Amino acid sequence: MSGRELIALMPIAELREGERRAVAADGLAILLVCVEGSVYAVDNRCSHANAKLEAGRLRGHQIACPLHGARFDVRTGRCEAAPATKPIRAFTVVLESGRINIVRPQAEPLRPRFGPIN
Repeated sequence: MSGRELIALMPIAELREGERRAVAADGLAILLVCVEGSVYAVDNRCSHANAKLEAGRLRGHQIACPLHGARFDVRTGRCEAAPATKPIRAFTVVLESGRINIVRPQAEPLRPRFGPIN
C-alpha cells in the first residue's frame, strides 16, 4: 500500500452478498455493493440526473438509476444504458483488517477558466 492513502468506510461483515450500502466519507458520497463475493465502490450519484443510485435496482454487476433507468457497471463505473452517456467514478477497494476501505482519489486538476481577466 506504499504511497496510497486509504479511507475507512465500514466493517466487511456489515455488507452481505447482493446488498448495497450508501456511505459518506471524506466529502464523498459512495455506494458500496457486494456481488459474487467481491466488494465494489462507485459514486452514489447518476451522471445523468444526479439521483442517488442507492435507491436503484442492482442486477448482477449493474446498478440502475431509479429516475430514468440509466445503468452503470459497479466494477468500472462505465455507463451501460441511456439516457446517461458519462461514466460514474469507481474507487479502488481494499479489504484490510476486517474493514472496507477505498484508496483516496487524487484531486482533479483545475480546469482553465476562459473569459475576461479581472
